[in-house]
Amino acid sequence: MTTLKPLIYGYVRALPGLSSQEIDRLRGDVATFAFREGFALPEVFIEHTWTRVAAWEALVNACRRDQVRDVIVPSWDHLNKIYSLSFIAQKVLQDAIGGRVWFVSTDTEAPSWRLATSQNGGQP
Repeated sequence: MTTLKPLIYGYVRALPGLSSQEIDRLRGDVATFAFREGFALPEVFIEHTWTRVAAWEALVNACRRDQVRDVIVPSWDHLNKIYSLSFIAQKVLQDAIGGRVWFVSTDTEAPSWRLATSQNGGQP
């Protein structure tokens, strides 16, 4: 009997300065992470213009349509370059899909206050 893997969608924002080769590498990183975590990855949504949200809206609509509850992004800055806004975007996306946002890389430099609070169990 074949067990179907749960679906996960990917999201990559073409940040300023990223070449098409770097975007392809990020897409590959997302695919590798999805496979390693036991997901099937049918699509990676690419936001080609970093100031737009067309791919974001398509992602949310696809998640709702296909009942996909998981999304993977390369790192927090693909949600927003400002960490606090990225955190809000993560929560908005999780609420919109009723699921979870996964990060391929958690070592992207974040503000020091984030690191301090996460090491103290959320306590200041």
